[in-house]
Amino acid sequence: MRALRIAGLILGGLIVLVVILLLAVRLFVDPNDYKDRIAQTVKSSTGRELTLSGPIKLSVFPWLALEIGPASLGNPPGFSNEPFAAVKHAAFRVKLLPLLRKQLEIGKVEIDGLDLRLRKNAAGKGNWQDFGSNGSQPATARANSSSAALPDLAGVTIKDSRLSYQDMVADNVSLELGHLTAREPVPLKLHLDAITSPGAKPINIDGQLAATLDPDRKRYQIASLDIGGTLTPGAEPISWKLAVPEMNIDLDAQTVDAPRFAAQLAAAHLEGGLQGKKVLDAPDLSGTFKLAPVALRGLMAKLGMQPPVTRDPQVLANFAAQGHFAYHTNAAAADNLDIQLDDSHLRGKLDIVNLTTKATRFDLGIDRINMDRYRSPPEQASAKAASAPAGKPSEAAPGDIFKTLDVNGMLKIGAVTVGGMNLSQVLVTVAAQNGLTHIAPAKAKLYGGDYSGDITIDDRNAPPTLQLDQNMTGIDVAQLTKDVAKSQRMSGRGTVTTHLTAHSLAGDQLLKTLGGHVAANLDNGAIEGIDLWFEINRAMALIQKQGLPSGSSSGRTKFDVFKASADLNNGVATSHDLNIVSQNLRVTGQGTINLVNEALDYQVKTTVLKEAPTAPGAAGKTLADIPLNITGTLTNPTVRPDVQQMAKARVQQEIDKHKDELQQKLMDKLKGILK
Repeated sequence: MRALRIAGLILGGLIVLVVILLLAVRLFVDPNDYKDRIAQTVKSSTGRELTLSGPIKLSVFPWLALEIGPASLGNPPGFSNEPFAAVKHAAFRVKLLPLLRKQLEIGKVEIDGLDLRLRKNAAGKGNWQDFGSNGSQPATARANSSSAALPDLAGVTIKDSRLSYQDMVADNVSLELGHLTAREPVPLKLHLDAITSPGAKPINIDGQLAATLDPDRKRYQIASLDIGGTLTPGAEPISWKLAVPEMNIDLDAQTVDAPRFAAQLAAAHLEGGLQGKKVLDAPDLSGTFKLAPVALRGLMAKLGMQPPVTRDPQVLANFAAQGHFAYHTNAAAADNLDIQLDDSHLRGKLDIVNLTTKATRFDLGIDRINMDRYRSPPEQASAKAASAPAGKPSEAAPGDIFKTLDVNGMLKIGAVTVGGMNLSQVLVTVAAQNGLTHIAPAKAKLYGGDYSGDITIDDRNAPPTLQLDQNMTGIDVAQLTKDVAKSQRMSGRGTVTTHLTAHSLAGDQLLKTLGGHVAANLDNGAIEGIDLWFEINRAMALIQKQGLPSGSSSGRTKFDVFKASADLNNGVATSHDLNIVSQNLRVTGQGTINLVNEALDYQVKTTVLKEAPTAPGAAGKTLADIPLNITGTLTNPTVRPDVQQMAKARVQQEIDKHKDELQQKLMDKLKGILK
């Protein structure tokens, strides 16, 4: 017992002695006397200027505490003279008694008014690189000498601070970090105002989380991450939030797992999950997402985006999406896609195999869509055409989009309306690369018939070339022309084929360079806007020198068969084989149609039959042949008898009529002479 008492007295005496020595240090040692020495040490070890313009305060019990401020640390050589970091006040504390036992227990670190400025110089080097070295020690050696051990820290408080990187700024920064120790949850609260560029409105950010750190095993867990705030992309601020209930990071296994997340931006709500592999070497991320239905037009306005002016102002009212996503080595993919836009659903998969070149592969299907509802109103397109500079096409060319397009995939559409045309069972296969785009096969059902096409766009050289090979069979032409051309000039059902080439992709210039061949073969229809019977009766009245027939034109010519083909050159279609057949009428002819200005110039011969042929292919008995000229435009054609041809025909008829009589008289005179 006596020995224990003696040991206790000795230990107590040592403690008293240490306390007396520390008090002596506190009383007789002024740390401000060492400012120059401290600055010189920092200069020699980092190459940076340390300025201690404020007092240094030192306390020794029960904490070994150091308070400084204001103070600043300069930039390394090659950067501006502004401080790398400045602080108004900072306090650091270490528990004294554990320190005597060679245990480091750091108290709460307090920093007030920190201003940290991260910059890059013209060579692209950051002013934070090689920090803590004057350049004599290799960076790898410094990295290897560092310890991954996590200090025991009572907490960190940062307030009224500012961090900047180039033009990006985090202002009004406040941070509260709780007791920091290994394998125990560490609470953190954060507030800042982020400014992404000069003059930009700040993004308000408030967040909190609890992090469990295990640096020995390189495992980290984040729980109850809740971050949010406001931003102002438009006229008014909008709220945003991100919540991650749990996230596990294993840097040794290079994995990350966030089973659930939820995000909100204005009225848009997104939720899903995320998993990752090889997150350090080659990030491989995958997960799910689900965007709840949102009014897309209203969201665009909230985000400061001008919603498009559409023919139907009710579109863009409902948008939703869900599916799986993946990212790996500069590639992204989405499958099990289910995207809803208004009353249309898109399903399938989409792969961007190279994010740099935007190379895309897809297999998508749409149940139905009316694309005309999303087009610009006609009056807006007319105003745009009117404002186009003189001498230039009114419709802009697509630009260089086809030069860089790298797409390969298939699109199926159950029903679609585009350009007024209604199609169903659409199948389109697209392959585009290096300026060559090939759409084939392209198939669809339309107007009771079938469509097949092979389309090639070659934009490898200027000007680009468009080639169209299309075949429509069993088509209701009346409905087709009504929907597409807003015209009812032709009716009937049959086949239309086109083999066309153009050396432009824009508007009138496309028509001006259009060449190739078209053909049509229709049955049981009518040509609207032209009444050939009415014009024939007028012509016959002229021939017979009778008064013009009473009544008015019916405005249509019925036919049993309509056949025609045309060769196109620079937008002008030339036909030599027009053939129209009805019960008592045959029409043949030739002429041109200028597709650019819609000008017509046709010469036709109408043959009126006394009676219809009794058998297919028979000629029937001819009553009269009437030549007609068709001029004007496609929208306003004019039909007139060809008076010159009619006169020639009349003379020929008279010659034929008296030919035998003249021959007989001539023979009689010859006989009289020879006697």
